[in-house]
Amino acid sequence: MFKKVSRDPVHSEIYLYPLEILATDTKVVQRLRFLSQLAGATVVYPGATHTRFAHSLGTMHVAGLYARNLFKESDRIRIVRLAALLHDVGHGPFSHQFDDVVFKRYGYEDGHDEFRNRLITEKLPEEMMRVFNSYNERLKQAVIEDIRESVGEVSLEDAFQEIAKRVVEVYRGEETGSVDFNIIQGPLGADRLDFLLRDSYYSGVGHFAPMNVDRVLRNSLVKEVDGKEILCYHVKVVDNIYSILFSRFMMYKNVYFHKTSRAADLMIQEILLRACEILDLEERLKDLDEFLELTDYSILRELELKGDSETKKLVERFKNRDLWKMVVERPFSAEGFDPSELSLSAARNLIDKIVENIDRVLSSVNVEDSDKSILEEIRDNKEKFFRIDTPYKLTIFHPDEFLQNNVFLYDPKHDEILTVDEYVKKYPAYRLMVSNMIQIVRVYVTEDVREVLFKYGVIPEDGRRVITRW
Repeated sequence: MFKKVSRDPVHSEIYLYPLEILATDTKVVQRLRFLSQLAGATVVYPGATHTRFAHSLGTMHVAGLYARNLFKESDRIRIVRLAALLHDVGHGPFSHQFDDVVFKRYGYEDGHDEFRNRLITEKLPEEMMRVFNSYNERLKQAVIEDIRESVGEVSLEDAFQEIAKRVVEVYRGEETGSVDFNIIQGPLGADRLDFLLRDSYYSGVGHFAPMNVDRVLRNSLVKEVDGKEILCYHVKVVDNIYSILFSRFMMYKNVYFHKTSRAADLMIQEILLRACEILDLEERLKDLDEFLELTDYSILRELELKGDSETKKLVERFKNRDLWKMVVERPFSAEGFDPSELSLSAARNLIDKIVENIDRVLSSVNVEDSDKSILEEIRDNKEKFFRIDTPYKLTIFHPDEFLQNNVFLYDPKHDEILTVDEYVKKYPAYRLMVSNMIQIVRVYVTEDVREVLFKYGVIPEDGRRVITRW
């Protein structure tokens, strides 16, 4: 079959087949070239400037390896690969920060996943037709042949609609833990495997991702239980699975949740919050053509042109890497317990303690006049000066993650399908890395007043850290 090759630093060569070439050439996918994969982390790791577009190609490649190992049906393989290619098209500018601020504000509870389904069903078919009409005869014929193998003898309009329908059905498999969904976005799905490999490579921390992905893919299999397919992994690759999950933990700890990465993310959230009103983002979400014009760069540029002075100052600070500064960090950890309930109140208590200490210093210590005015302003305007960050929970390995996604282990020696929890009970040494969740709580200041805060000892001692430029 006709194919093109995309050279990739992570996977070497990625093949694209006619329908995949067609989907990739649509504006729905090409727009991903202008969305950063890591948003805030780029200010810490200068090499991490890769895009959602490159990640989408990589996810398609890994999903294809999975699918060819598990399935014989060429049409099923093609739809899985297309679903992997399109899995991130619903992302807005700055990706997950857009989820947290804009999508949530306007009622898209499932964020970019929900918006992705809209784009694929309402916009992708017409975009595929537009691009198809621009192709030369050779490529048109290749697409038609691929359609015959993938959806049968139907008109082009019906074919593109059917492809969109089947792709969205793959995503809806999240509700039942379908094999096709888990190939793409399950606990060991192509999405996760590619972003761990790709993000570690471009961030320059490849030592955090020493994963034998090929071995795990080769040892995936489909089993049937009560007439339903489930995705399993051979028990012999349990250590490889742990390696992948540990790599994920290290990437979140060191890259995604790096204190400065999160400072940038928090500033991006503030920028997007202002953009909601200034750029009328609610209306742009209603018009898919308008949405497709939104990129990381376009948001910043429009705010520079249309924003008020405070907004322009915030954008300028972000562009110049004049970021908010962390003054307190506290980790919470508990086995089998979700610490997130405590994190926000803990952060508020930390701020209250800082303000209380400032009040004590002002009333009992001989404070320099210049410092006094700063401390008084902080005390009287704590909402202006302090920002709380409670990023996602970190865990190395939680059995529920696999169980809830309907993913299991398989022991061929005893022809036995096991949950991860059942396996851990058989081999208790693995319990050392199971179920321990860590919630990071941080407090940032929006102006660099750290010198004054530390000078008078108003930061709780066990929360103080040495802060460097990087």
